[in-house]
Amino acid sequence: MKNVLQIELNKAIKTRYFAISIIIGTIIGIVGLVYNVNLVYNSQIYDGINPCYEGFTLFNHWIGGEGFSLGSSLYFFVFPLLIALPYGWSFCGEKNSGYMRQMLVRAGEKSYLTAKFLATFMAGGLAMVVPLIINFMLTAMFIPAITPVPTYDTMYGVFGNSLFSSLYYTQPFAYVAVYMLVDFTFCGALACITMLSALFIKYKWVNCIFPFVVCMILNVLNNMMFSNTPGAENYQFSPFYFTKCVQTGYPAKLWIIVLMSMLMAVITIVVNVILMHKKDVM
Repeated sequence: MKNVLQIELNKAIKTRYFAISIIIGTIIGIVGLVYNVNLVYNSQIYDGINPCYEGFTLFNHWIGGEGFSLGSSLYFFVFPLLIALPYGWSFCGEKNSGYMRQMLVRAGEKSYLTAKFLATFMAGGLAMVVPLIINFMLTAMFIPAITPVPTYDTMYGVFGNSLFSSLYYTQPFAYVAVYMLVDFTFCGALACITMLSALFIKYKWVNCIFPFVVCMILNVLNNMMFSNTPGAENYQFSPFYFTKCVQTGYPAKLWIIVLMSMLMAVITIVVNVILMHKKDVM
């Protein structure tokens, strides 16, 4: 099991597909970095007219902490494609080439599926958070990490009903770390559904866009189910929005994110086990 897992992890992370995913995500992050740095240095905090320093901080000017720059909007729209690329492509290829059947015979069904699931989960999670970490560190080189003040909540986009809002205004670095952990977990589970779609999809590029299709469906359902009716309690379950560390729509709920992650993981594992067991019997 350990050797199989090591092989699968190497195949997931030490590949050109993973590198391409990280490079694309980093480039998008740099686009957001340039915009946000220019925004801060050209703002009123330097002309002496309205020195609201607390409104211009690292925590609302990296691409995960703001939701309106081109870099942020683009990254949190294409991320389902980026996280699926490292292993969604190769898993489909392994099924078509017959490599999967050989590994099932040599390593065993349980060991192979467990290693494949963990490797896909790790690759998907890392493909999501590594560009975010790079952007956060680069932004910290130009914009001061001033602790957010609740007075400027409209500038931060983190309100009283926002996810982890109390942590944001007391321990902002911890807030960013916790939110990245949430993104890592969800995107790892989302990437794993390429293991499910690969069982039915022959073409690699179609398999890589399957997580994006799932996110689009969730986004449409979110818009259909909830409205801006006064007094209505709306939740955000569109991955395009709740993966941001800022509230740009309805407030996100942790239990919804955890539930979706668990459902994707369980369905992927159960369907793979059932179908592969049937093939073994045949």
